[in-house]
Amino acid sequence: MQTNLIDYVKGWSKRTKIIVLTVLMVSIAFMVLVFAWSSQTDYAVLYSNLSESDAGEIVAKLKSMNVLYKVTSNSIMVEKEQVYDLRMQMASEGIPKGGTIGFEIFDTMNFQTTDFVQKLNYKRALEGELARTINTLSEIQSSRVHLALPERSLFVKDQEKPSASILVKLYKGNTLTEHQILGIVNLVSSSVEGLEPGSVKIVDSYGNLLTRPMDEFVALTTNQLDYKRKYEKAVEETIIRILEPVVGSGKVKAQVSTALDFSRTEKTEEKYDPDGQVARSEQSTTEKSKGVRPGGVPGVESNVPQKAGNESSTQSTTESQKATETTNFEVSKVTSKIVDPYGEVKRLTAAILVDGSYKQPDKANGKSSNASAVYVPRTDDELKKYEGLIKQAIGFTTDRGDEITVVNMPFQALPEKELPDMRTNYVDAVLKALKYIAPLLLALLFFLFIVRPVMRSMTSQPPAGRDVPIPDIASLEREMREGLPGAERALPIPPEEEYNLQREIEEWSLWVKENPSQAAILIKEWVEIEGEQEA
Repeated sequence: MQTNLIDYVKGWSKRTKIIVLTVLMVSIAFMVLVFAWSSQTDYAVLYSNLSESDAGEIVAKLKSMNVLYKVTSNSIMVEKEQVYDLRMQMASEGIPKGGTIGFEIFDTMNFQTTDFVQKLNYKRALEGELARTINTLSEIQSSRVHLALPERSLFVKDQEKPSASILVKLYKGNTLTEHQILGIVNLVSSSVEGLEPGSVKIVDSYGNLLTRPMDEFVALTTNQLDYKRKYEKAVEETIIRILEPVVGSGKVKAQVSTALDFSRTEKTEEKYDPDGQVARSEQSTTEKSKGVRPGGVPGVESNVPQKAGNESSTQSTTESQKATETTNFEVSKVTSKIVDPYGEVKRLTAAILVDGSYKQPDKANGKSSNASAVYVPRTDDELKKYEGLIKQAIGFTTDRGDEITVVNMPFQALPEKELPDMRTNYVDAVLKALKYIAPLLLALLFFLFIVRPVMRSMTSQPPAGRDVPIPDIASLEREMREGLPGAERALPIPPEEEYNLQREIEEWSLWVKENPSQAAILIKEWVEIEGEQEA
């Protein structure tokens, strides 16, 4: 078998050998590449944009855990299946620290530390903890917090208030909303004693001030704007909800604008009614007295009682009467405290767009027409009815200058939204499956198109019943013609013999086409045998 294979290969032409060798080398190289690709490890980002200290600590931790990793210019990558497990394990150990120092600075106690250093460490720890908390927002890549905490003194009457400055670096394409900025301000102000929200300033990495002072007398606050939008949205939904059952779903568009008064007014009134007098209190006093008054010559003797010589003195009788009456009246008074409602509607305007109806074209001769539907506009009476319904639904008032406009126009057909390409969801799964299927598929193709044809050509034999070497059919035919008499040579070959001869020629031609290498070897051997016989 080995000798036949060697002889078979030697019988190839130089061109055939080059082609077969090239195909074998390319096939083997391609198979090696496919197997290498299927066996390579999928890496995913574990952490990116780390500080040098955090990156070094993570690399040292991965080495101690015997975990395969790969370091790029701005990230650390590990096997895809281990990303989340490693992140949880690193987080449980406080890694990464984000390049900041938190309250772990006090884990090691040093009794030689001065009071100044203790205060400085507390400030650093507080700034680091606040920065870590702010970094948990998905839009923020990193942040730094600077606190200005003045020293307290018992001898200073007016203490300086603390302040804070925050620098945030956002991920590319992200921005912070007003709610997020307000949340950061409240977080920092609540974490530092005596820090007011107005003393917290936030700046992004481009130097833009994100916390802008809001004057309540100039512009609306965020809550007021939200209240205004929600109110307008509610009115729009009311208009659409009352008209859609009449004109059809999706055939009403409404836009509402309101002017709201957010000022708070408190009034206290006291009213007095002069006609409504009521006796509050009455007081009446009456006095009567009656007595005898001594008389005589004025002097000491006349006033000394039971003394001789006084019997001759004269006496007089006195009588007095006193009456006092007091009445207090209270005038009726009304005291009222009036508080105006918050967010009062001062003016409301609404624009409503209503689509018309569509009439299908009539069928002619029982055949459907391909013409599009005909637009039929709404009548003026219908629009007036719609306007009346809207006014009743939203509380229309002419005193405050409300305006409502209802317009009938055909709606332009909106293009249908393209469905998202679901193929992208299967890319990872297909690639993962292809890593295992591709080597098997490649091995199957290599066997079908390379190994199998070679084995078939090696094991194929000449047609049954034929001996090697191949007889010279042309010489046999020539000898058969020459051996016949002259008259018979002119005669054609009988039909049966001619048919058999033609069939044999076709069979040998087909075998030579299918096995050119073996045919060449046989012809070569036949030529050698002919040469030996002639010699």
